[in-house]
Amino acid sequence: MSFVCSIPIITGLLSLCSSQQGAFPGYVEGEYVRPAPVDSAQVIQLFVDRGDKIEEGQLLAQLEKEDARLAVAEAEAAMKKAQASLNDLKEGKRPEEIAVLEATLDSAEVQTRQSLSVFKRFEGLFNRAVISQAQLDEAQTALDVARARVKQLQSELDVARLPAREDQIQAAQSAYDQAVAALKQAQWRLENRQVYAPADGRVIDITRREGEIAGPSSPVLTMLPAGETKLTFFVPEKIFSSLSLGKRVEATCSGCAEEVPARISYLAEGPQFTPPVIYSLDVRDKLVYRVEALPETENTTLAPGQIVDVQLPR
Repeated sequence: MSFVCSIPIITGLLSLCSSQQGAFPGYVEGEYVRPAPVDSAQVIQLFVDRGDKIEEGQLLAQLEKEDARLAVAEAEAAMKKAQASLNDLKEGKRPEEIAVLEATLDSAEVQTRQSLSVFKRFEGLFNRAVISQAQLDEAQTALDVARARVKQLQSELDVARLPAREDQIQAAQSAYDQAVAALKQAQWRLENRQVYAPADGRVIDITRREGEIAGPSSPVLTMLPAGETKLTFFVPEKIFSSLSLGKRVEATCSGCAEEVPARISYLAEGPQFTPPVIYSLDVRDKLVYRVEALPETENTTLAPGQIVDVQLPR
């Protein structure tokens, strides 16, 4: 029977061998990762090349950051301006401005005392019939004006010593908080002008070289994290109904020293025709279901693109 199974042209016997062994052809796929910067910028320096092994957190590429530095400086200036405005509203007028108001008030009080002295002298003269009623009224008016001026300046000084209205302070606080958030975002963008490895693995390809522009949709490279491979194989409907997520399978390949244990991680929702990569002649016109399984250990010799036979448990 083993001799017959090695001749794929004899489709009837191949189908018999397959059903007896419970093995189904498939291949290995890689779960690739493509590290990319958060902003579009020119690649200044690459620190890895194709085929290199890399470790989590390793610096992969350095991008141009001068524009990001300028953005941070601009955000810092905007934050300081917003902070100064907020402090002015909270503290009221500056000491120099308050000193000017205090001096003006002192002068007005002196003027009031002088006006009061004049009024009292005019009042005595009026009582002795030396001056007229009009002259006395004029002195009274001057005294009233001086007293009103003192009250006005005292009110202005009291207001100057008070902080701004609550709604103005809240608006200034919101502007300051927004400026702080903008500064943090600018600093974060500056820090992310380097591209680091998200996990241990191997560099598969370099997609952006030095001098080229990388960005969120233009990754610097493609890497395969350690252990991020999966088995993809196809089974007929009568077998598919007996499978479930987490079920254990075993894979073999040409040159594999031992079977590779794996567990089913994906079951297709619907059938499909056998894909061209599967060359079994007896099932090429039949509907099959796609199944994926993850190896149980990271230390496996399976590589993406490798052809495997997946053995289902009996």
